[in-house]
Amino acid sequence: MAKHVLGVLWAFIIAHSVVAQEMPKGATALSVEIGQGFARPRGGPELYLATGQLAWQRTIVPEQLRAGLVGGIFHPGYQIGGLAGGRVTLKVFQLPSVLLSKAGHVHVLVEYLPAVYTASTHWRQWVGGGIGVETSNLLGVVVKLHRDVRTPTTYGQLALTYNLLHKSPPDL
Repeated sequence: MAKHVLGVLWAFIIAHSVVAQEMPKGATALSVEIGQGFARPRGGPELYLATGQLAWQRTIVPEQLRAGLVGGIFHPGYQIGGLAGGRVTLKVFQLPSVLLSKAGHVHVLVEYLPAVYTASTHWRQWVGGGIGVETSNLLGVVVKLHRDVRTPTTYGQLALTYNLLHKSPPDL
């Protein structure tokens, strides 16, 4: 009986010590984002927007703030282009815990993409942000809105994210 109690207690301690933290100290995230939305130039028709991004981020302030780089491709309805820049993510709300693990969080993000290129319109600069929900540093959904600094165009998108560097907790 005592062995079973100690075994359960030991399993609880191990599980509690490996609880998935949302933004642990020094952790990195490499997220793949697949999104779709719209591109709306001033005075023009709304166009379909498809995006694929890779976002590398490192935790700066544990459990609160990540910063890093973003790169990817986009298709604003008529051509393919590339984009690159920086991103800062701030956790604003922790979702309730499930058993011993944090279920996820709500965050806001800000992006500055100074290297946006398409063959017909050449260089652009996007500034924008969004709000997202992330579950245990694995999956997420984010809604973003960007404005082109050089042309009067607005870009909106809904993206699904998957963290390639997610570490599963060890088996007990």
